[in-house]
Amino acid sequence: MLKIITATCKELILLKRDRAGLLVLFLMPALLVIVITLVQENVMELTGQKSTQLLLLDLDEGELGINLRQRLAGEQIEIVAWDKQLKTSVDVEKAIATGNYQVGLIIPAGSSVTMREAATQLLQTTVQSGNDQPALRLYLKVFFDPGIMPGLRSGITAQLQMALGAIAMEMKIENLGKEIGKLVTQLGIPQDALPIDNLSEHIGQPLFTLDENRDGAVDSESPPYNPVQQNVPAWALFGMFFTAVPLAGSILQERRSGIWIRLASLPLSHLVLFVGKVIAFVVVCLCQFVLVGLIGAFLFPGIGLPAFSISQNPGAVLLVVFLSSLAACGFGLFLGMACSTYEQASTLGYTAIVASAALGGVMVPVYAMPPLMQELAIISPLNWGLNAFLDILVRGDALSAIWSDLGRLTLFFFLTMLLAWNLVRARK
Repeated sequence: MLKIITATCKELILLKRDRAGLLVLFLMPALLVIVITLVQENVMELTGQKSTQLLLLDLDEGELGINLRQRLAGEQIEIVAWDKQLKTSVDVEKAIATGNYQVGLIIPAGSSVTMREAATQLLQTTVQSGNDQPALRLYLKVFFDPGIMPGLRSGITAQLQMALGAIAMEMKIENLGKEIGKLVTQLGIPQDALPIDNLSEHIGQPLFTLDENRDGAVDSESPPYNPVQQNVPAWALFGMFFTAVPLAGSILQERRSGIWIRLASLPLSHLVLFVGKVIAFVVVCLCQFVLVGLIGAFLFPGIGLPAFSISQNPGAVLLVVFLSSLAACGFGLFLGMACSTYEQASTLGYTAIVASAALGGVMVPVYAMPPLMQELAIISPLNWGLNAFLDILVRGDALSAIWSDLGRLTLFFFLTMLLAWNLVRARK
């Protein structure tokens, strides 16, 4: 045990001297998690997953505008009314062109009256001649920022059309109720015999309800998409695996300088040297995760992002961090013994880590990849660690749900350690 502690202290002293390397190891994941999370948060706004500001100029100031606001209240549209500052459609168009608002909508004066007249005329022409095309038609002007994504534009248009269609349907049902009331009166049928007064309310009642739940829990709701809970562990994991290259570099430096041979001449096993290096770099990986986690917990809320939290199952999170660190260190040991120069180790190591991160879902979610790539993602160690993090932090699963991923990380560590040990024995 004393030999392992001595070997670990040696590695920590060497790491302390390499301040530039430590700065890169800690600065890289910190910058990546901030930049990527901010970009994804902005993409959520552009794709309609967050509320979109709609600039409304209500020149009518009647029931149409009131009903439209009520219909859009539960949608991902935030209505901003500038009735006092905006006077014409040109003003709205200029305001949208600046990019401060994504959508502009104008309700012309007299729209509520025109809507009622069109609904009445439609009913009359349908009853009399069977023609359901009204002579009157109400036109609302809508403006879109040219810079918004087509998907967001289509989604907003669909929401507006659905809201206006519901308002028009209510108006038609109301007129139909009045006509039925007149007919009932003419036939001498008592008004209480038919629910004419509540016709609109009765028809508007939904017959189906979508109940979103998990594990049969009726009242449970899926949590909203949170880029912080996904990006913090993902990019912390990415930075942890990058420690494999400095670890391989330390082995190559010792081999090149002859220190490795002198250490081997001592009553000291290479396994002890390996364990000392692993413990030292596991400490570095744990510090990396703590740094990125603190950024997510305290910096992100200050810049308008959700806070990162591991309160659900901190023990399981720490176990995933520890085993992921072991996997990264095992890969570093293998690189240090398999390569002959630092250039080979850095090129092979960085390429393998970036490819593994891309394949494992760190950069692009696995479900967004082609089917072949989704099947190949299972070979990525970063995919195992990321899946374990997401199961705990995002899906709220228990520790039992991630045993398979933890087992893969552990097996990967022992396999790379075994390969490195065999390479040491082959070089004797």
